[in-house]
Amino acid sequence: MPSKMSGLVLAGIAAYGTSTVYTAFTAVGSGLAGLSTGRSVSNRGTSSSSQQASRSEPSFGTSTTGVCVLGAAAAALGVAAGRRSAGRQGEVSRAANPRKFNEQLPCSSGPFSVTVGKAGPSSFSILIAGLEKAGLTSALDGDGPFTLFAPDDKAFEAAGLTAEAVLAHPDLVTILKMHVLPGAVVAKGFKNQTVETLGGPVTMRKGVKGVMMNKAVINKADVEIANGIMHILGGVILP
Repeated sequence: MPSKMSGLVLAGIAAYGTSTVYTAFTAVGSGLAGLSTGRSVSNRGTSSSSQQASRSEPSFGTSTTGVCVLGAAAAALGVAAGRRSAGRQGEVSRAANPRKFNEQLPCSSGPFSVTVGKAGPSSFSILIAGLEKAGLTSALDGDGPFTLFAPDDKAFEAAGLTAEAVLAHPDLVTILKMHVLPGAVVAKGFKNQTVETLGGPVTMRKGVKGVMMNKAVINKADVEIANGIMHILGGVILP
């Protein structure tokens, strides 16, 4: 049955290739063999008891077990370093593909669309039109971070607000600002409290239906955006 050390050796070989690990083992073994030979030469001319003691010392330079131990340790360290590097590459990959709010909201289909339960992908055409009419689109292109409580089209319909009614609403700017918080607030921070949105105070409370913003329930939380966090609402936050 293979030992744990053999497992490490095999892991190192699998991660970096047989030839690379063999070369490393050979280099380590040769170097240590040279050190062992040097000790042997320096011991010439000593007493017989010293020579016997020298011969009884383990020679890692010529021991297969010694080379495997050192090689396996090096391979294990290499595997760990490779995993750390892969993690950093993943972070770089995520950062290299940013999607700000104005890029995410139009994605009602495709790989970047957001699905809420059985309702299918959410569309935000009414919200987008409202933001444009209120002159708030450019604000969502800022560095942020922001938290956007985003009602989808179904949420506006549930509130009895058609696209025409939303665009003609006299308090359009204030209402939309009530859906935006400065800073990134994730679901772990949800609790019974009053939050100060850009449009004024809004009551957040946890109930049987879920987390409510005034009377609008959060249907899906923690949609990560390049410059903040988006939570999808099943209703519209009204004063």
